[in-house]
Amino acid sequence: MLQEKGAALSAVGMAFALVAVGGALGKAAFGRLGERFGVTRSVLLTEVGTAVAILAVIALPLAPALVVLPGLGLMLNGTSSVLYGTVPDLAPGGRVERAFAIFYTCTLGGSALAAPLLYGPLGDAVGPSWAAVAAAATALAVVPFMLALAPHLAVPRRP
Repeated sequence: MLQEKGAALSAVGMAFALVAVGGALGKAAFGRLGERFGVTRSVLLTEVGTAVAILAVIALPLAPALVVLPGLGLMLNGTSSVLYGTVPDLAPGGRVERAFAIFYTCTLGGSALAAPLLYGPLGDAVGPSWAAVAAAATALAVVPFMLALAPHLAVPRRP
């Protein structure tokens, strides 16, 4: 997608680095923000922020799109930091180890399958920009699930 905007291969490599730097900051920042503002608000912020950042990268010319990429990484990895903290709260019967096993299996397995099996063929069929729009829509699809889970996440955190 960036190459379609005129990016050289070195700029594409820099783009990956920008997303990774933002992602590292997201891991560090959103764990604390999740504690301060609550899981529901934090996840809603990061998922909507992810969708907005993806759509901005699609719509903007190359230079401004590159400026958005650290923010995209921040939002992408910020979500996971907040969600990791919810697993113990949602673990049935205090079975935290099993809950983490299910969580990691589903998230990592889903990611490993979605990219090559869903978004790859979608990108081949409709182009990378429309596949990215689908990724933004997927981020927004989390919002109703988060709102449904919100009452279960109001449980005070364990020390």
